[in-house]
Amino acid sequence: MRTFDLHADTMIDIGLRRLQGEQDVIRNHHLDNYRRGDMGGMIYALWTPTDMDTLEDFHIPKVADSAQELMMKLMAHTFRELHDTDCVEIGYTADDMERIADSGKTAILLGFEGFYGFNGEVDMIDMIYHAGFRQGMLTWNHDNEFATGSDASFTDHDTGLTEKGVQIVKRMEELGMLIDVSHTSEKTFWDIYENTTGPIFASHSNAWTLCPCTRNLKDDQIKAIAERGGVIGMNSWKGFILDEKDWDQANEHALAKHARYIADLVGPEYVACGFDYCDYLTPEDVLPGLETAGETPKFLDALRGEGFSEAEVKGIAWDNAMRLFRQVLK
Repeated sequence: MRTFDLHADTMIDIGLRRLQGEQDVIRNHHLDNYRRGDMGGMIYALWTPTDMDTLEDFHIPKVADSAQELMMKLMAHTFRELHDTDCVEIGYTADDMERIADSGKTAILLGFEGFYGFNGEVDMIDMIYHAGFRQGMLTWNHDNEFATGSDASFTDHDTGLTEKGVQIVKRMEELGMLIDVSHTSEKTFWDIYENTTGPIFASHSNAWTLCPCTRNLKDDQIKAIAERGGVIGMNSWKGFILDEKDWDQANEHALAKHARYIADLVGPEYVACGFDYCDYLTPEDVLPGLETAGETPKFLDALRGEGFSEAEVKGIAWDNAMRLFRQVLK
């Protein structure tokens, strides 16, 4: 069954490999998994941490001295890779995604995971929009000039959106960009909600009630996303599925229980896929049963095991994301 993955860190893999002299990275390292998993589309999210030393935590060599330098290198190499690769194609609207997937290619929607490379410049949002990006998270785990990151959730240091953050989310809404609340702090989430009127979504977050960590969503946040017509992409990282003491039980079935919980709370039409597959970055963190994009059908089977109908599974796999895109993307 055709699936849209709302979060993939493939840009950093492309950039690092090309910086080391490789070519045709998607075809050589990702395409087989896309085809086995019937991956019709994905958001390629450009991740730039605020501190370059953070790269070492993910076994990534230091290839830049600043977030902005890393951002520009990853953009340059990804654009060239996508231009040279005929098995994928950039899309900008839901109709694009459908057309590209129907042609047998994987549709790529370009996005950002943290605006650290903006150096506090609000007008950078217009630049990346005109470069083709249609999704953005203001933060990753750490704070920046726009917002408080998820590490500060539920603490006294959670200050939410800054004045610049308010400006940037309003501009994103004007442009027709997907505003992503994964990786925001709890106060940042609610500040985004209060300063926008259209859909917001969480590309790769699960249910806080089943796994209380700062990257997951509380019930009132889930309801707020659903109220606006957004979706929540199910994340395959073990730490967002079960408490560390239970990681030996983490698998696609445990992840499907998060989908079941959210569906029971607000309806299956607000559940989607945002796997955050990490086999090409930190293979030690892969989820048994969902090691790569190629294993995606196992998750869809787990959804069926949780009682989702075939129409609901199709919605979670593809249709719910397309509905969101039709509401937001211009």
